[in-house]
Amino acid sequence: MTEPRSSRPVEQGTNPGAATTQSDGGKTIIDDVVVAKIAAAACQEVGGIHDMGTKGVGGAVAGAFGAIAGTSDQQSTKGVTVEVGEHEAIVNVNLIVDYGARIPQLVEALRKNVTDRLLTLTGLTARAVNVEVSDVYFPPQQPASQPQLQ
Repeated sequence: MTEPRSSRPVEQGTNPGAATTQSDGGKTIIDDVVVAKIAAAACQEVGGIHDMGTKGVGGAVAGAFGAIAGTSDQQSTKGVTVEVGEHEAIVNVNLIVDYGARIPQLVEALRKNVTDRLLTLTGLTARAVNVEVSDVYFPPQQPASQPQLQ
C-alpha cells in the first residue's frame, strides 16, 4: 500500500491524499470526505449504535476546525476519520452503543458493513476498521407510578 496521505480531519475538496485511479477513460478522484461519509453511513446501518462519538483529541480538533472553517460535513462524518491510499483505506470509528448491545458482535458487523460498502461504492479495500467504543447509552427510565392513598 502507498503510505497513507491523510490522518487529519476531512475537509472537502482540499485533500491531496484522495484516492486516485487512472483508466483509459480518464482519471477518477475520490476525496477523503467521500470515504468518511460512506464509512459513517455504513456504521449507521448497523443496529445497536446509539450515535457516533467524538471523544479524544481527533474529535476535538475536528470539531474546532469545522467550527472555524464553517464546514457543513461535520455531522455526516461525525465519529469517523480516514487515511486513504491509492487502493486501500484505514477507517477509525468512535461509537456510542446502546445499553444491551453485544459489543463484539456489533463491532464485527460494523467492520463487515464498512468494508463491503467501501469496496462496492469506491473500489477501495479497507485495510483496517479500528473501532473505539467511547460510551454506552442508557434510555431514560420511566418513573415508577407510586401507589395512591384512597
